[in-house]
Amino acid sequence: MSRNFRGEDEGKRVVDHEGNDVGTIELVGDNDEYADVERGSSITEGLMQMLGWESDDDSRLHREHVMEMNDEEVRLKEPQERHG
Repeated sequence: MSRNFRGEDEGKRVVDHEGNDVGTIELVGDNDEYADVERGSSITEGLMQMLGWESDDDSRLHREHVMEMNDEEVRLKEPQERHG
């Protein structure tokens, strides 16, 4: 599992496991297990379902969905890795 989100993660790109743009980290507290994401326009229905985003108002990213974080981006796990 990935580390908790930190304030320094704000503004990072969020990408799926293939590198496709999902959005940008918009708001995060220090050492939180989740962050709010400003979604990009190309997010797929399948990805929304995997993340538990059931409506257009849902945009909370939980660390359980994150494969890795680096200085520039937050990369999501493949859907089947989520439960494994």
